[in-house]
Parts: sequence; structure tokens; C-alpha cells
Amino acid sequence: MFRIIVLCSLLLTFSAHSIVEVNGEYGLSTQKYGITRENKIQSTTIGGAMAVYLFDTTAIELNYGQTETITSETDVLTIDSTYDLIGQRNNVLIYSYGIGIRQAFASRRSRFRPSLSIGYARQFIRDSTAATFRNKDTNTSFIVNGTTSKRRDDSVFGSFNLELRLTQRVSLRGSVKTIFKAFEFNRAQDNIRYLVGFSWYL
Repeated sequence: MFRIIVLCSLLLTFSAHSIVEVNGEYGLSTQKYGITRENKIQSTTIGGAMAVYLFDTTAIELNYGQTETITSETDVLTIDSTYDLIGQRNNVLIYSYGIGIRQAFASRRSRFRPSLSIGYARQFIRDSTAATFRNKDTNTSFIVNGTTSKRRDDSVFGSFNLELRLTQRVSLRGSVKTIFKAFEFNRAQDNIRYLVGFSWYL
């Protein structure tokens, strides 16, 4: 925490003499599956970043992201002569904090401005499950909560961003992002997010 405070202080010092870009983004995806299409995976992502430009197209980036993925299944499974499993729910919540380099490929005065970001991130992952059972004799249901697991991962983040300039200081922004455990590059495609939002130049 102390190192983060020091780093933010240094960036604020640089920002007094540099261009600062602030981003806010949001993404939502829903996937239905199963014979009756009642099973569902829904993922919601919000994110923000601050980029302090050391040069015209090169910046130091600090970012934050939060993704919640909820998997709901309603398939009925018979446990024994008394109980049925009638629903399962898994909730994965991921927070991430990152620092890296953002390289733009056009000046901020351009109509379209693509850029790439890459760097180090720390992920905090919480995974919880719950199951719903029904007593066939009494036709009542109850929920059993599973054990919640937590872990932290040293990770790598990367993103491709494209901005459409609307005014001198505001741009519409779209990005494709990934974050994966450090050195496990084969997993980069397992956690791709598509986000839209806005950028502001301070």
C-alpha cells in the first residue's frame, strides 16, 4: 500500500507538467446454454484508468478493473428418493490493479487514435458457490452455500484501444482487454473482455 501511495504521488507530480488522460469503461456479456436455454453465464465488467503522458504518444498507465461472472444452472438432478438438486449458482468476483505503459499510434488531435497498453497487475479473486435442493416429500426447497475461496495472483494485462475524438477533450473509446497469471501466456485468450466508454483529457 505504501508503494502505491508513493507511486500515485509521483504520477501526480508528473501530471502537473504533463497531459493526463482519464478513462472509464463498461462491458456486459450474457451466454445462455442447455436444452431449455435456461442456464446462463453473465459477466459484468467496469474499469478505469489514468494515463500520464511523458511524451506525446507514450504514457505511464494506472488502471483498475472489476469483473463479476455469475453462472446459474437450473437443471434438475435426482440425488436420492427424497432430494433433487434444482439449481446451482457460481459467483466469481475479480478485482485488479495494474501499472504499465500505454503507447498511442497517433496524436491526441487525430480523429482516430489507436493505442496499446501492457503491464503488471495484481488480481484478487473470490469464488463462491451455492446449491438449491428440493425435498420431494414436503415440496420445500433450501439453499446450501459452499466454501468461499480467495486468492491473489501476480498477473499481466494487455489491451488494444481505439478512441474516436468527439471534442477537444472528450473521446468515445472501445477496447479489447485481457489479464492472465504472470508467465502463463497461453491463457491470454481465456479472459478477453470487450468494453466501451469515454476518455477525458485534463
